[in-house]
Amino acid sequence: MAIVIEEVKYTPDPMVAGKNVKATAKIKSDEAIASVKLYTPDYRTLEAYDDGTHGDDTAGDGIYTIETEVPYDAPAGYYDVTLVVTDKKGDTARKNVQIRIG
Repeated sequence: MAIVIEEVKYTPDPMVAGKNVKATAKIKSDEAIASVKLYTPDYRTLEAYDDGTHGDDTAGDGIYTIETEVPYDAPAGYYDVTLVVTDKKGDTARKNVQIRIG
């Protein structure tokens, strides 16, 4: 099975500038996952975790989590972010997700 990215969610929705946001993505793969990264419109790269820490609820459940603060000066609007998953063999999957700040 190839890497499958599903159930991408973030709370709160819409996001609020200067406040925390929690994003989760359910990821399935036959191979072990090497990394899950989110590329933001302001050129940040955020790492997601499935280790029971870093805001992740349960280690090893296939739900990867990012907790971060929305930049205080982020203007309201809709933006595209890209989630990139790489497995231990080097295969990748990408998913573009639209977020809203407002």
